[in-house]
Amino acid sequence: MTNSKPAPIVRLSLARGAHDLVRTLLELPGHGPVARIPHGDGHAWIVSGPELVCEVLRDTAAFSKEGRHAPPYFVDESGLIGSAETSVASDIVTSEGAEHLRLRKLHLLALSPARVRSWEPTVATVTAQLLDALAEQRGKAVDLVAGLAYPLPLDIICVLLGLPRELHATIRAASEDIFYGGSAAVRDRGRGRLYGTIGELIDRQPDRIGAGLITDLLTLTRTDPPRASLVEVKAWIPSLVLPGHESTASLLSSALYELLRAPRRTADVDAIVEETLRLHPPFPLATWRFATHACTLSDVDIPAGAPVLVNLATVGHDPRVHPEPGEFRPERDPIDHVTFGLGAHYCVGAGLARLEARTAIAAFLDRFPDARLADPDAPPDWQSDLLSRRLATLPARLTP
Repeated sequence: MTNSKPAPIVRLSLARGAHDLVRTLLELPGHGPVARIPHGDGHAWIVSGPELVCEVLRDTAAFSKEGRHAPPYFVDESGLIGSAETSVASDIVTSEGAEHLRLRKLHLLALSPARVRSWEPTVATVTAQLLDALAEQRGKAVDLVAGLAYPLPLDIICVLLGLPRELHATIRAASEDIFYGGSAAVRDRGRGRLYGTIGELIDRQPDRIGAGLITDLLTLTRTDPPRASLVEVKAWIPSLVLPGHESTASLLSSALYELLRAPRRTADVDAIVEETLRLHPPFPLATWRFATHACTLSDVDIPAGAPVLVNLATVGHDPRVHPEPGEFRPERDPIDHVTFGLGAHYCVGAGLARLEARTAIAAFLDRFPDARLADPDAPPDWQSDLLSRRLATLPARLTP
């Protein structure tokens, strides 16, 4: 005889717009470690208990990211699963087992720890150039999101991949549509534009591609036997571009916001980065998983095929580990979070994101020690959309 029970139904809004998704997600544990929300013609399950979050992240056998396990009513508005662009090839985010390992090894051609270390001079140079441009606006209110947080990771990921600078504006506009565009039609437009632009570049203008991961992967399409296909390469590059700059932009702007709103901290920059990741996860909900069989979590029934979201934010806000978890305290020890995931799907780009944030924060504080928020009394400009969260703007003054 079992004492399991269905998960309570919670009316949680994942609506797009000017609201703080993390604040909403932190209310979920009050309903229990697992809850249901309406989704399509059925429900999705959200796991919020910190221990259960870690369990689900690790257990890819019971909670798979492969869309083939999804129920008929499931709709992925993010487009990762089931869109025309993402359905043509397996992807590192939505694959498991041997296929996921194959894709991970190919992505590590550019994102291994050694390769990330080799990017340190480039990241420092790009950061210095962006700070030079900001310095020209001393005395004025400047937007650190538009002037630093987005341009830095976009520039770096494009150089790493070999994408020409002339495509930056197109990529940025398409990413804005995909992550924060609002309607399904706008998202579809953004995906079509991004995938179409990169496909056109690879198929018809390969001479414009610089040395980088794209050329490395294209070389592998010509080995005997091929280690990758041309269709795969064209599908993988957008999935690297999108999180490769959106997550770092959110991390960097959130860190600068906390540093500018409080007295100058003496904590080292690594602690600042980790505390920001804990307090302000760019993607507070992990991408979709599906129960491969009926099971229970904390005596709550999870049916086979159930779409499952993992509430990453609750781990970083666990008061048993982090006293006063809503406070920004980079001096705290430990700083525990799963913002980059856990287990087989740990973010392959985590090392690069940390390098970019660490470099930019240190250089900004050194260059502009007297910087402050343009309006200290203004509320932060949080914007959320489905699974993501960011500061849309960050007005600051670089000198008194």
